[in-house]
Amino acid sequence: MAARRVTTVLFDFAWTLFARDSERWVGNAAGSIDRTLAAGEAHRIAGDFAELLRETATDPAHIARDLDPRVWDRAILAVLEQIPGVGQALASAMHETHAEAIEPYADTVATLSALRDGGVRIGVVSNVGWDIRTCFARHGLDGYVDAFVLSYEAGFVKPDPRIWVAALEALHAAPGQTLMVGDHPAGDGGSVAAGIPALILPMVDSPAQKRGFEYVLRLAQVPS
Repeated sequence: MAARRVTTVLFDFAWTLFARDSERWVGNAAGSIDRTLAAGEAHRIAGDFAELLRETATDPAHIARDLDPRVWDRAILAVLEQIPGVGQALASAMHETHAEAIEPYADTVATLSALRDGGVRIGVVSNVGWDIRTCFARHGLDGYVDAFVLSYEAGFVKPDPRIWVAALEALHAAPGQTLMVGDHPAGDGGSVAAGIPALILPMVDSPAQKRGFEYVLRLAQVPS
């Protein structure tokens, strides 16, 4: 029996569709408080932040941050302040400017466009304590997304299968014809408990790079 065609693709947000321009983010934040950065320091600080978030993504002690924007604000500041060389002033400046520095990967636009042109429904399922729709709108990508299922609105955090059940309901999708695409094996891979196959992509640091969505398009049977 032939495999059923993928009719719905669910994407994670951070480090899947979007990433931070580390030099711009940390550099602009440091400049706003007259903090001089050593060579390579901006990249190292942003990398440490990404790794700390990944390490705590499924830690029960940190799940609350993705369910309440007020908790998220405090928790993210605490994460930033853990990074060597980042004091309270730089942490605050980085927190205030984080959204503006988030950009789509080089092949995000083309991938979403190809899926949409191929009649594939698109959802974004993210553990997050703030409204990421602003990032999509800033780059003209909000029109490609049929449903945003965000943990702080849904009341569930990946890998809880109920967040994917909510996504399936929002998109009127069947799990066997849906694909989850993310970067976190434990978090995004939890979709399999809801009957949704998962494609876990390796980490890519810079939004200027391509994310490598060719296999997604192949599974959805749409031309790249």
